[in-house]
Amino acid sequence: MAATYCCFENFVDVIFTRHGLHVNPSKLSIGSSSVEFLGHMVSSGTLVPVQKKMDKILQLSVPVKKKEVRSLLGLVNYYRHFIADFASISAPLSDLLRKGTPEKVQWTPRCDRSLAEIKRLFSSPPILIIPDMQETFIVRSDASDFGVGAVLLQDRDGTLMPCRYASRKLLPRECKYSAIEREALALVFAVTQFQRYLNFKHFVLQTDHKPLAYLRTGSLKNARLMRWALALQEFSFQVLLLLLLGGSVALIFV
Repeated sequence: MAATYCCFENFVDVIFTRHGLHVNPSKLSIGSSSVEFLGHMVSSGTLVPVQKKMDKILQLSVPVKKKEVRSLLGLVNYYRHFIADFASISAPLSDLLRKGTPEKVQWTPRCDRSLAEIKRLFSSPPILIIPDMQETFIVRSDASDFGVGAVLLQDRDGTLMPCRYASRKLLPRECKYSAIEREALALVFAVTQFQRYLNFKHFVLQTDHKPLAYLRTGSLKNARLMRWALALQEFSFQVLLLLLLGGSVALIFV
């Protein structure tokens, strides 16, 4: 270990000398097991929010004006990739900013529950793993009456761990979609959000919505589904259907 670190020091010295680079020692950290970067702690293949930001979220008070709501959402939205279905959870708060709503916030029990849930989720710092581009990615997507969500996963020592979450609210017209259309929208949203990781790689798509498993292979008469199926053709993936059978989960490749 000492020899490796010594080689690393020599390498850094050569690079800085060769290219005439200079650094401020007070802002330099070499050989650290963790480093703070843009509000995150990066260490040992994991990514967590810095504690001071989590403390700030836990101390959030009920906003009185729209400006305070924007400030609140600005803080928690920065870490939304750590939370599953964040868009649906925060929907009562973002609804306060709708056009035509009064400048003075009309705080409701739904808003109370939303803020309480956000605080609960951040009370124990969430952890994401740093993606390994040599390993297979697993994508899960889901849809509700209010939003769509997705998670990018990878296996670590036999356990699926999240690399990143993504979610958004449904538009008014999308709320009128059928169940399969909302599930398909969630799938397309997931692949689009994680495209930087999935391009030119074979990945696994996990779904518990059986009709969705045949999106690429079935005969589609729905124009919207057909358009989304065509959009997915540029990606290489295998569908893994999750079925609940007698209290156990069965995995079936389609």
